[in-house]
Amino acid sequence: MCGWFDNSFRNLEKHIWEVCFYATIWSIWMMRIDCIFKNATASSEEVVDIIKFRVATWIKVKFNVRMYTVEDFKRFLDGIRSLNL
Repeated sequence: MCGWFDNSFRNLEKHIWEVCFYATIWSIWMMRIDCIFKNATASSEEVVDIIKFRVATWIKVKFNVRMYTVEDFKRFLDGIRSLNL
């Protein structure tokens, strides 16, 4: 965990990197709860998609980006750099 936050990213990239960490941990935790208490199952692809959705949603809210949808962010996470946020 310590190594995750010890980086030389610029401001926006640093925020995205941190959001990725928290979205990953949160998504795995929530899926674990669903598996234990609701007998749910999920493929690794589904978990990755949920993580991407959370990252896109949280970045969109944090930076108040209204011109792009969450789906735009999910498809073009690399294009976020061009937003100059």
